[in-house]
Amino acid sequence: MGRHTASVSREIPKEAGASLTELMFAMAAGMIVLGATLHSLSYFQQQFMRQQYESAQQQDLRLGLEVLEQELKLARSGSLTTAASDAVEFSANLQGLSTTVTAGASIGQTALSVEDGRGWDDRKTIVACWIERCETLTLARDGQRYQLTVTQPLTGAIPTGAFVFLLNRVRYYSRRDDQGVLRLLRQVDGGASVLVRDIREARFSYWDEYGQAVTQPALVRLVVVEVMLPDRGIRAVREISLRT
Repeated sequence: MGRHTASVSREIPKEAGASLTELMFAMAAGMIVLGATLHSLSYFQQQFMRQQYESAQQQDLRLGLEVLEQELKLARSGSLTTAASDAVEFSANLQGLSTTVTAGASIGQTALSVEDGRGWDDRKTIVACWIERCETLTLARDGQRYQLTVTQPLTGAIPTGAFVFLLNRVRYYSRRDDQGVLRLLRQVDGGASVLVRDIREARFSYWDEYGQAVTQPALVRLVVVEVMLPDRGIRAVREISLRT
């Protein structure tokens, strides 16, 4: 009995030592697997975030160009004031605001009697047209129910029935921010906003009625807009015809 007990006691340290070694190897292997798993999770998370960013950027590009196309379609031939490779500027009635003069206005007056002047913001440009001519004016205050007030006295009489409409000054252009990131921007009556951030290039080209490239704003009948994103070479193109 004593010899058997001693034999068992001598074998225990060997078994304990083997178990500890195996445990250390198992822990090391587990750390390697855990590290690889965390690395994979980090990689897939980065890929997911990148895909989300690219998807959002493509969506911004699509929506931004839709806005540009809709607004440029409101411009008439001859309404462009800038036709540059990195910018286009034009005039258009973006809100579709219009009204009619209900009582003739004399030279020197600053108030126009109209059917409805509500929703016309101060400092906006308006145009009054009748058979003989058109008069461009600036609103001195927000429009009222039956009246529009302008900043300068009229230099010519405006007859009853004259058509009056709002005219916005619109500009689309590309510029770099303080970090050097190129962006596509939209400016309406002086207020600018970013349409698409982090683009590689935005290019405008202009064509006349014969399909020839032109640089004179008055000759432009078609505007082609090309925007390229920096990732994967994604490129969007819009061909926009002006109203005649």
